[in-house]
Amino acid sequence: MSQSDIMFTPTGPQVPPTSRVKAAQLANWQAAFDNKLNPDDRTPQGQMVTSQTAIVQDKNNQLLYLINQFDPTVAEGIYQDAIARIYFLDRHPERSTVVLYRCGGLAGVFIPGTDADPSLAPDGPALVEAGGYTLACTASGTIPASGFIWLPFACLTPGPIEIPAHTVTTIVRAVPGWDTVNNEFPGAVGQHVESRAAFERRRYNSVAKNARSVLAAVYAEVGGLPGVIDLLCRQNRKPYPVDRGGVTLGEHSIYVCVLGGEDAAIAKAIYEKNSAGSDYNGNTSYAYTDPVTGAVETVWFQRPDELALMVQITYRPSSATPSDIDNRIRAVVLADFYGEYIPPGETAPVHGRVQIGDTLDASRFYCPLGHAGTHGLIAIKVAVASENPTWVDTVSIPWNRYPALTAENIQVVQGG
Repeated sequence: MSQSDIMFTPTGPQVPPTSRVKAAQLANWQAAFDNKLNPDDRTPQGQMVTSQTAIVQDKNNQLLYLINQFDPTVAEGIYQDAIARIYFLDRHPERSTVVLYRCGGLAGVFIPGTDADPSLAPDGPALVEAGGYTLACTASGTIPASGFIWLPFACLTPGPIEIPAHTVTTIVRAVPGWDTVNNEFPGAVGQHVESRAAFERRRYNSVAKNARSVLAAVYAEVGGLPGVIDLLCRQNRKPYPVDRGGVTLGEHSIYVCVLGGEDAAIAKAIYEKNSAGSDYNGNTSYAYTDPVTGAVETVWFQRPDELALMVQITYRPSSATPSDIDNRIRAVVLADFYGEYIPPGETAPVHGRVQIGDTLDASRFYCPLGHAGTHGLIAIKVAVASENPTWVDTVSIPWNRYPALTAENIQVVQGG
């Protein structure tokens, strides 16, 4: 075997060090010229040996990269997609920010969504505008006697677009009798194409996709649905209710908390993967009809409320501090919170998106803040948003709330 080749060992492939490859290349040249060459790197032959060594090592590195793509923990791009397809999984495309709106008007007025029959909504779904972005209604509804109805709208431009509370008041595509619209809460921020780390995490938790009657199968099926942004699945196998994560799980039941996605698709996924006899939990119900038996079962699952969070960064400015440091801090903290921050020189985010049921550690922001130029960092604290927040090192996200952070809730403080 040549000294420039990869060696395949029981512990994995190994490539020779550059010094050994260079020595092998030099030996070939010396043999060709009867050992009369000056091996100095500054000579023409020395430059040729160095160049050929670089070519061999580049080839070895490419082969190592290709071999490593068979390992799902480090695979990326199309190689990661191929491994995931073994489990019948596809990478999530971009997700749109979803906002819940209070639509007011005359009782009996039908507001069409993307799910509406074209004969009922020939012009398409209802549209509103916020901050230069257009949002479309995703679930049709009829205004009841109360004079208002809550309906979800999705931004037509996908990605992590922030829609603060009380910023949507303009109706773009009007429906006669529909008069007002307002978002009392910020939107559930969307995301870019699913990152390598997030996709691997979902694959790892979805290896039971082809199974049934296990919680991992429910997670895999629901997590792969279009529009799902965040998901948490838990189970109580005990013959009595238990309190976990701020919620009560009934006896012998499963708990599925999902942000985004269509109610009908979620109910179908849970019904098809859940065990017969297992009960449900949640605040949302959907009557699902079994396509074989015709039996109708009410499937319950949780639609989470928002948990607005705050981050406080205290730093000591110096002559080296960038003039726009406050804006930089807010930008990197917000990006890291939603799993979008990629450090310089890297190709993937350091952290995944903060999710339902996670523990938010203030320390996760040290890396992005350092890259932003916050060299005199004094402290980082997190808190649940309120008029008088309690600043702590960690915040536990309840099982029935989805974490949210906006730029206005990132406090930047100059210390002494």
